[in-house]
Amino acid sequence: MAPPYNAPVPQLLFVTGKGGVGKTTIAAALAQALAAQRRRVLVVETGADASLARLLGQTVFETEPAALAGGLHGVRIESRALVESYFRRLLRLPFLSRRLFASATFHAVTAAAPGVSEFVLLDHLAQWTEPGRFAVRAPYDMVIVDGPASGHALRLLRTPRQLAALVPRGPLAGAVGQVRALLDDPRRTAVLLVSIPDEMAVTEMLETRAALADGVGIRLLRPVLNRVWPRRFSAADAAALAALRAPADQPLVAAAQLDISARHEAERHLARLRRAFGAAPVALHEVCAATLGPQDLARMGAALRLGLFEDA
Repeated sequence: MAPPYNAPVPQLLFVTGKGGVGKTTIAAALAQALAAQRRRVLVVETGADASLARLLGQTVFETEPAALAGGLHGVRIESRALVESYFRRLLRLPFLSRRLFASATFHAVTAAAPGVSEFVLLDHLAQWTEPGRFAVRAPYDMVIVDGPASGHALRLLRTPRQLAALVPRGPLAGAVGQVRALLDDPRRTAVLLVSIPDEMAVTEMLETRAALADGVGIRLLRPVLNRVWPRRFSAADAAALAALRAPADQPLVAAAQLDISARHEAERHLARLRRAFGAAPVALHEVCAATLGPQDLARMGAALRLGLFEDA
């Protein structure tokens, strides 16, 4: 039986893939499409280049959620500031906090210790899926994380299980358990893997899928294959064009042959992913433009919403 990739919209969604496959664009397009359905959606930028903010018409996101156009909300995460904020809450005494953060040893330890920054980030994301203290803040219907590239995303998502083994008791163990319960619940958390029709990118997606299935246990959505060339020529057209040798004064023939070759390559990778996942990927067509416009994002978002979720 094929895995139930099409399922209800999760509360927390991590978007990841090899660098350069368009995961930031996917996160932005999907967030806009779901927010347009009157869902309360927060999109989270974890990178430092503000590319997600620019796609959504902002110069930069704030470090606290802020309303954007179309009912969407956006926020950026700064890992070091999060770690300091977390330990400040633990210590509760300002003078201890100031001494700790001034220590080079503290920064060295938190940078080197396995899972500290990752756990604090996950713990911070979890707060947006729950009501605020005394229910003063409503949880978001969906938090979409424009996550790091595949390798770093795996490290992030493995953190709760690793820390649970290292810290079996105490206050931190309770917090780790809450984060792990959120990530392990397939109704609440999922991962969306993104690739392009490229051998290395597809191979990395399949390796990430295998790693997530082996000991991480987070629900996977149907994969996305981005930048797929549309089928513009019939089989007969392709056969006729393949028989031609395009001279230098017939660039259109060469362009058509290249188009057909790119489509064939995309079909090969679509079939490869369909076999591996047991479900057809969501294929998004190549956009032949220097920059993506609002209409491009809207088309992509609609295709993603319909292809990924059964109740959206």
